[in-house]
Amino acid sequence: MLEIVSHQYLKTFLRHQSINWEHIYSFGRIVSKCIQNDSTYLINSEIFSSHDWLPPILISLFLKEEDSTFILSEENIKYISECQIDLFKNQGFNFIFKNDQLIFANHHVRLITIHDLLNDQNFLNLRNHRIVYSGIEDIKQDLKNHFSISLEKKDWTKNFKEFESINQKFIKVYDSLKKKFFMRKVLGNNYINLDENEISFFTNFFHENSSFSDKFLSVNKALSQGWACWVKLNDTNLDWDLFLQPLDELSQIKEFFSNNKFVFLSALRKDNFFQIYLKKCSLDIDLVINFKSNFEEKNISLYIPSKQLLPNNPLFTNSILEKCKNLILFRKGLTLVLSDDIDLKINLATELASMYGKRVLLETIPISNNEILCSSYDWWIMNSYLIQIPEQIIIPLLPIPNMSEPINAITVSFKKKLSQDWFRDFLLPQATLKLERSISPLRRNSGKLIILDGRVNKRNWGRLLLRTIQPSKQINFMLPFD
Repeated sequence: MLEIVSHQYLKTFLRHQSINWEHIYSFGRIVSKCIQNDSTYLINSEIFSSHDWLPPILISLFLKEEDSTFILSEENIKYISECQIDLFKNQGFNFIFKNDQLIFANHHVRLITIHDLLNDQNFLNLRNHRIVYSGIEDIKQDLKNHFSISLEKKDWTKNFKEFESINQKFIKVYDSLKKKFFMRKVLGNNYINLDENEISFFTNFFHENSSFSDKFLSVNKALSQGWACWVKLNDTNLDWDLFLQPLDELSQIKEFFSNNKFVFLSALRKDNFFQIYLKKCSLDIDLVINFKSNFEEKNISLYIPSKQLLPNNPLFTNSILEKCKNLILFRKGLTLVLSDDIDLKINLATELASMYGKRVLLETIPISNNEILCSSYDWWIMNSYLIQIPEQIIIPLLPIPNMSEPINAITVSFKKKLSQDWFRDFLLPQATLKLERSISPLRRNSGKLIILDGRVNKRNWGRLLLRTIQPSKQINFMLPFD
């Protein structure tokens, strides 16, 4: 019944709207069916990067007289409040919009960001609650940001006289550890991995002093749950910070996923990563559906030069520089060069600037159509909606997570102890996700994707990674490169 009624309302709503998405009615029916039968669906579509998909979701939630939560971005909440509230009221929906809640006579629909939801102490108490969760492609990073703990030097003291003796005691412990950590510092690396004795010391110390502050209590809980922990040294102030992060972020809210009913929405063309992510916590999805977006999908032009060097070859950096110069020569339109290796990224930007001058930008929004932008994958993903679609994307290094990041090294070590395939279970899925998100704009203009990392041809996992680039057509040469 909900499927039929919501379709009728959506049809009426769209008579006066200029939404150009041919699958909007199919999407609306599927969402209504999912909400009606209490199933868990994962729906993938690049349409979720726009606003066009919002009306079918909202209409279904309005008509289902049951309290619900709609997780979405702050931008989308603002768009709904400013552009769609009056339209829905004109269609006959009777509600009050207050504090990002649509309050009906018999139920309410809450609009909330994932950040605000996770900071709501009562969210784990939800049971059998209908939740539409958009932006699920960012879940790992969102959870990582939420659960990460940093303990700085200022957190070891309190600004009250009655704590003076405790402050002195704690600062003595802090300074003793500082001396120890700085003696172990390796040139060029500010991170210190903790051994078992140091982790045991911290576990006992924060357990005994957990009542000192909320921060100490959080650290105590994290250590008792076996979270990863490491130290970062600050050369400027000669102090150190303690960082903690769960090895499995999703396990921290597994109860939340198990006890409620979800419609998951991913803005990826196909989100295989999220399905794997859920399965690790024994969480299942009833149905996965992929929808085409509102643009004509074109083949990505994929070019992989022959005789490429591996990143561990001493000549790799110089080879990459020469190849990038040739690939950019005589090219028009935006060229994007992606690398998570900071030294390589800066080196490339510097060398290219010596040749092309102010056309070369380092993680700066371009203002003209013929510039060369060098950036990390994360910076590009975060800012790509502000930037024109590149004519070509050059990838000197595949986005394999950096083992110099403590959380990555600790996770790999943990998986090795369990005899798990740490590369294919941990590093490769994250690289695949980041690559997919970075190159997705090229499907709009059939832009060129050039991969210069020799591992893409010389490693089995590299060839598997290539198969995930869809739809694509491989080109055999590029002038004047060949």
